[in-house]
Amino acid sequence: MSSILPFDDVEFKVVTAEDSERLMQFLHVHYYREEPLTIGCPPPEPDAEDEAFLLSNVPHGTCLMALCGERIVGAAVAGPKMPDEAEHLFEEAARLTGTKWGRILGFLAIVERDANVFQRFNVPKALHLHALGVDATLRGRRIGERIVSALGSRGRELGYPVLTTDCTSIYSARLMERLNFQLLNTLPYSSYVDAAGVQLIKPPAPHDQVKTYVLRL
Repeated sequence: MSSILPFDDVEFKVVTAEDSERLMQFLHVHYYREEPLTIGCPPPEPDAEDEAFLLSNVPHGTCLMALCGERIVGAAVAGPKMPDEAEHLFEEAARLTGTKWGRILGFLAIVERDANVFQRFNVPKALHLHALGVDATLRGRRIGERIVSALGSRGRELGYPVLTTDCTSIYSARLMERLNFQLLNTLPYSSYVDAAGVQLIKPPAPHDQVKTYVLRL
């Protein structure tokens, strides 16, 4: 994949370190404000650890921006995932106990463990889509579909056998189904509770579960 790919009026650019600040500014407006894990776990703003994690994927060359001229209209943050991912997530959640990001990681660790991608597909690694944002004023132009398709092409170029994603939103789940991703696992938010039985993450309706999907590349 070249650094910029044309697709009608949209170009797809592999995110570089120089793009990181602009990428995060876009995600704050067009991803975090609607992301069910973020808004379902107070406070409404993402933790600095959350932001740092997303940006840590940039050096892998697996994050994409959709551009109309110089304007970012969509972004996908993705990175490599290995068979010990669930163990790593549980460890990070324990390290960050008491923080918003630690609570979210605890839930994602369960999601990862239950999806069991590596044993089910017998693959040594996966490309995992962590975040997908589309400019709210341009929805309906298939930008989300285009950028996920471009990410699949990038994954194939880099030698990843599968592309996975945990859809925390009902709308992203519908998108993956349109793109022929295979559903692996479903986990309701209501199942994630503390020792007293209190639900730890409560996104607004209609978001009531996380669905894990996979696409062979």
